[in-house]
Amino acid sequence: MKNTQLSNLKLVVSGLLIVNVPVLIVIFSSIYFLSELTKFNFTELVIISCSIGWIFWEFASRYWIKWSLSRAVEKERLLKIGISSLVLWKSDIKKIEKIHSKLKEETK
Repeated sequence: MKNTQLSNLKLVVSGLLIVNVPVLIVIFSSIYFLSELTKFNFTELVIISCSIGWIFWEFASRYWIKWSLSRAVEKERLLKIGISSLVLWKSDIKKIEKIHSKLKEETK
């Protein structure tokens, strides 16, 4: 693992750029494209687009966790910053631990 220390600001900004901004782009672009291609009403478009965004969020948040842990960020600090920057939920500690254990196995 790398020994670079990331500041809280870098973690928050990277979480926003890796997770939150792309999720919003996915949601809004899928609303637009689905409205052009289908005849769903607005409520249906929002529900479908948020579901697509939620799926994308799951993969993007895992990537951000892996990126952060590979830069020697402690699990508790990552969870705290992830919650405050709206990237993670309180229950995501299990996800962080699972990814951390996989990273440990890869480095052995």
